[in-house]
Formats: sequence, C-alpha cells, structure tokens
Amino acid sequence: MSLITNLCPSFRFLTSLLEEPLPLSVDTLLNQREQIRRRYPIRQAGRWRVSRRLYPLSTRDSASACFYRIYQFLIMDLNFPLRNELEYFCTFHPEWAVADLPDPQDKEDPVRYAALAAVTHVLCEAFNRRIELGLPRGTPPIVLDWDELATRPRVPERVPAWAERVPPLKEVLPIPDGEGRYVQDGDEDVFEPFRKYNILMRQAHIHFI
Repeated sequence: MSLITNLCPSFRFLTSLLEEPLPLSVDTLLNQREQIRRRYPIRQAGRWRVSRRLYPLSTRDSASACFYRIYQFLIMDLNFPLRNELEYFCTFHPEWAVADLPDPQDKEDPVRYAALAAVTHVLCEAFNRRIELGLPRGTPPIVLDWDELATRPRVPERVPAWAERVPPLKEVLPIPDGEGRYVQDGDEDVFEPFRKYNILMRQAHIHFI
C-alpha cells in the first residue's frame, strides 16, 4: 500500500504532462492585456497555434489549446483574433467536437473554471448558428459546390457534460471590455453564456459567415 501511495503523486505528475496546461487567469489577462496581446500577432498565427505541452511530447495544436486561446481572446476582448480562432476551430478542425473538450478540472480557480465553462456555450452558439444557415462544420471559407455542401450532415454541437456541472460564481463578477467599459445587468448586450455563470460582460462578436 505504501508503494502505491508513493507512486500516485508521480503518476499524477506524469499524466499531467500529457494534458494541455491551463490558460492564464482572468485577473492576469485583464491586468496584462497589452503584453499578452502581443504574443498573438494575427499574421503569424502559425507560430502560436501550437500545443503548450512540454516538448517533446507534442507541439501539434490541440482542441484544448485552441479552446484556451478562445477563452483568453474573449476575456481580453480581442475581436480579430477571436473571430479568426473561432473560424479556425470550426472550419479547419471539424473533428474537434465541442462536447468532447476535456474537463479542465480547474479546482484552484473557480473564476477561470466558470469562464471556461461559459466558453463552451459560446462555441455551441457560434457554430450552431452557422449549421442552421446550412454551413456545417468544415465548410470551406469559399464554397465552390453548394449542391455538395447541401448533402453534408448537419450535426449540432453540444455543451460538454462537465460544463453543465460547473457552478456559477457566488457573486457577480463584472469584466470590462477592451475600452474599460462595463455592461450593466439587464442591458440588451449582456453576454448570456457568461451571465449563466454569474460573469457580467459585454456581448462579443462571435458570429461569422
């Protein structure tokens, strides 16, 4: 029994190396917005669309890595990177089902955990809107054969089970937009996926065609 007990921490450490590291906290993203923004130059996306797992385990991009980047862009209110990353997730990686996103199991930071859960709702809202318009996941940016596209299955995205279990924050957390402005509860531009988790922020530009 003592051998198993001694091995468990080492086993947990080894398995953690296979998981995508958690993103920065909400506070860090808001307090260091400009410094962090400069890490993601739009014209050099190929350099930062990679996994953050320790080399040489993998540098190939992953669904979790992209999911975490979208979370960061939403919190920092970076519209162009957000729009591009949503399209990248939806169009270029249709194999990344939203429902299959692994549970971050973020027990140490309930604010970040709630925000990550909210992002899964954002992904479903954005992608399902396109699906309803006849643009299923994987639709190329330029459609050359609309008849072929019409034959593709339209599979709606679903929120992961873990996100439904994440509790809302005990108190409302207001998050400013990129210009430092706060939305008021009850305003028409309150971002509902985040409000569900008691996070109050302005509606982001998540729809793209």
